[in-house]
Amino acid sequence: MKPWGRTSEISVRRAKVSDCAALSEIHATSFKRGWSDSEFEALLVQPGVFAVLAERRGRFGSRTRAGFILYRATVDEAEILTVAVAPDFRRRGFGRALIEEAMRHLYRVGAQSIHLEVEDGNHAAINLYRRVEFRESGRRPAYYAEGRDKPAGALVMARQLR
Repeated sequence: MKPWGRTSEISVRRAKVSDCAALSEIHATSFKRGWSDSEFEALLVQPGVFAVLAERRGRFGSRTRAGFILYRATVDEAEILTVAVAPDFRRRGFGRALIEEAMRHLYRVGAQSIHLEVEDGNHAAINLYRRVEFRESGRRPAYYAEGRDKPAGALVMARQLR
């Protein structure tokens, strides 16, 4: 499959069901409860659900899977379900490249707006979303409770695409 977009180090392409093990592995490095291969597969086979995989391009054509974004599009709005970048690739532009590629794709398929939830203590992610023009639109107290001693709240963030 032809990549959707590129920068000098980063290559992005639409993820396939055959990438679910890689998505699961990256997700487990980023969240307290990682999602299994089968959970990713169940999402990716649904209509309107897409994933973009970012890879670091190395010497001699090598590629290392660095991160991904999973999102859902309905008639005119979209939701980011999860974004994860492996620890070795954080703060190097992979997250932004993934979000921007997802937004380009969503614009092409007619989405008017996009929203997400992010843990209110995840300052790196919140700053990234703000840099790509997401704005806080609400809060969800104790949204992240599963497997935690103390539940964490979530910020709801949104951005217009059109």
